[in-house]
Amino acid sequence: MTHAMPDNRKLATVFNNDINNILCALNAGKPTEQIAADYRRALGCILDARPGVFAQNVGMPEAVIYRSDVATTWDTHFEETYKATWPDAEYDPNEAQAFAGLMAADSSPFKLTIEACRKRGILVLADFRMNAEDYYHNTWRLSDFERAHPEWRIPLTAKEKQDILDAGGEPPEFTGCLDPAVPQVYAHRMAIFREVAERYDVDGIEFDFRRWCHMISDPLENYPILTKMVRETRQMLDEVARAKGRERMLLGVRVGPSLDTPEAVAKYAGAKSPGSDPSCRELGLDVKTWIEEELVDYVSPTLFWPRWPGLPRTAEFAALAKDRTVGIYPTLFPMPAWLEAEVKEKGPIEPDQTERMRRYKKEFCDIALAMYADGADGISTFNWYFHLHLAHMPNQWQAYYGYGMGASRIQAELLSVLGDREAIRQYRD
Repeated sequence: MTHAMPDNRKLATVFNNDINNILCALNAGKPTEQIAADYRRALGCILDARPGVFAQNVGMPEAVIYRSDVATTWDTHFEETYKATWPDAEYDPNEAQAFAGLMAADSSPFKLTIEACRKRGILVLADFRMNAEDYYHNTWRLSDFERAHPEWRIPLTAKEKQDILDAGGEPPEFTGCLDPAVPQVYAHRMAIFREVAERYDVDGIEFDFRRWCHMISDPLENYPILTKMVRETRQMLDEVARAKGRERMLLGVRVGPSLDTPEAVAKYAGAKSPGSDPSCRELGLDVKTWIEEELVDYVSPTLFWPRWPGLPRTAEFAALAKDRTVGIYPTLFPMPAWLEAEVKEKGPIEPDQTERMRRYKKEFCDIALAMYADGADGISTFNWYFHLHLAHMPNQWQAYYGYGMGASRIQAELLSVLGDREAIRQYRD
């Protein structure tokens, strides 16, 4: 079923779901049909809150969670990569086994996601973390293509090496990700994006340029290459939309928290990971051109993984998009510093903890309203995990973050009104 595409400024909310939080929460010991049912149940808890767009992270950009003739699937080198990254940790095969079971039954996680979104009439995008380093300097090991060409990785800068030395570490020569300035890498990635657009019933693609911080070598010089990638993806999506008889397909981007202000100057309140919040310019993202030429449908400025308030400089992006069709959806994170400090002593937030519930709800809403005051058209999310709790998943890390069932319920309730500032005000009070 094809859906009418809404105005880019009226998407309301964009829910970004990372690649494996549901996979981690599954129980691989169950029959495959039950594993698939558990996946659908957790996913349903998100979709019940009616996000405007569901952006499912499907790759980093390799190690994908769908059948592919171009990219390596998630489980292929997972165990080896995990052990190389955390050699002293106990390896749990549950996640990879659950994924393998779903793939064998032709129920890939992304296929299940698309089916569930279609049943509810919710737009679904394939989100790619553009150069994720979730497995740090070993992330390249997840991909057959990258394992064949480790020399195409982005090298660490002299400053990065010195910072590691100053911290007492031994710096590697390369980062964990490939360099799209290498023509073969560029071509391979464009093939990945085209395949998912042509082969799967998606409403578009989201590029997550915030996972992590090495998008391309020499970003101040090579930024035109990333603009070329965005422009050619726009053209490809328009071509695929015509071939499928669709009105259009969306292209969204998650970008740095400012256009060109260095992190040390911006001094973002709540920033948690020093060195992880460079400007778009420093990342090699020419967002000004993307907006002026309307190459993208929406932009989500965001910090890396902040505590509250964690506000990006939304007004800068809103001003750029004033006379364009591009929507601005800053990213709202769910984590207050006070909860992080309290969790060991007081535990997660539970429904009977009235004062903690009230504080969490009020501050959450206040930050969302601040984003609207800065010119946001709607709001995007990142690392919201309430669905794992509400679905009573067998394995999850909610207690680690301190959300608890009480905070999880607030996240679900807020998501259901997040696209309407007046509804947020009413919910807050």
